[in-house]
Amino acid sequence: MTLRLKFIRRFLTMKKFFLLLTGSTLACLLVLALSVGVHAQTGQAEGQPMMQQPGTAAQFSDAELQKVATAYLEIHEIRMELQESLAEVADPESAQRMQEEAGAAMVQAVQESGLDVDTYNQVMQEVQMNSGLQEKLASKLDQMQ
Repeated sequence: MTLRLKFIRRFLTMKKFFLLLTGSTLACLLVLALSVGVHAQTGQAEGQPMMQQPGTAAQFSDAELQKVATAYLEIHEIRMELQESLAEVADPESAQRMQEEAGAAMVQAVQESGLDVDTYNQVMQEVQMNSGLQEKLASKLDQMQ
């Protein structure tokens, strides 16, 4: 499987996760992952990356991309743990509490990587629109795993 397909599958997994969330937790987590919403709203065929419009590329340093990759892997781990925990919970209040805790942990993961949430969101949104940036981030993610 190519790096691009792996990266896209990660985003599709993220999209499925957001379908499970409700209420204020969803709003909090959407702040962290605007890229999923952008991808879904455009009607782009699944598995097909969006192409960058000429002249709209934001410039991100390798250090910033490394921080984003670090945060992304932490967020992915938190998300996977939450999915497993939610599968075992029948009580809606407990599920809501778990979602809120996961949202706070995701924000903390972004901040501990050396980024603020807005910068993380900006990079992830740009990744959805820029295939070159997708490849750079996918490469960094593969190096870290």
